[in-house]
Amino acid sequence: MLRKILAAFLIFVSLYLGIGLAFHFQWESALSDCREALRAQGEFVEPEVFGGVLGLVFDVTYWPVYARANIYHDGTPFATPCTHSRSASILYEEEMVRYVVESFGKRLQNVSLQSPNAAQTIREQYSEFLSPELLETWMNDVSKAPGRVVSSPWPDRIEITSLAQEGAAKYTVTGFVVEVTSVELVNGGAAAKIPVRIVVEEREGDWLITDYVEER
Repeated sequence: MLRKILAAFLIFVSLYLGIGLAFHFQWESALSDCREALRAQGEFVEPEVFGGVLGLVFDVTYWPVYARANIYHDGTPFATPCTHSRSASILYEEEMVRYVVESFGKRLQNVSLQSPNAAQTIREQYSEFLSPELLETWMNDVSKAPGRVVSSPWPDRIEITSLAQEGAAKYTVTGFVVEVTSVELVNGGAAAKIPVRIVVEEREGDWLITDYVEER
């Protein structure tokens, strides 16, 4: 019986240390890649505090603690300073995309598409949120532009339901254009919800809508 317990214990220790070694080398590889990337960008690289044999001993011994902490804070067991920087960058980009879409949504009610001055109003109200190409398309053909078609209901805002990164500095947003009447202004809610898909991209430091499709 004692031999079985000892054998099971040795198997457990071997597995534990094996996973610990794999964790150590994978984490060290990620940290090394991050340090090289930071040096290439001319950024400060913090010196290793627990490197070499000491780092190996700590990683192999306490890998469950390190892995759990890294996953909790950065979403990966092999977190590095670069991981944190990317996470902060993505959060910032998503905030900017949300701001552009929601701010644009508040302008929709200001553009009467039936007005003879619709093209000029589109420029005045939308230009800060649109790529030059999309702005030109809408000004040349206002029927392709979103805005106020009738006096009531009218577009009040855009509610975002999902936001997905499609590539470097490019996001696709899905949601609804919420239309209201005087009733909804008092009681809340929506007179209608029109599905919409919006593409937002960074252009020379500015986040701009490059594509907009309502599914009516």
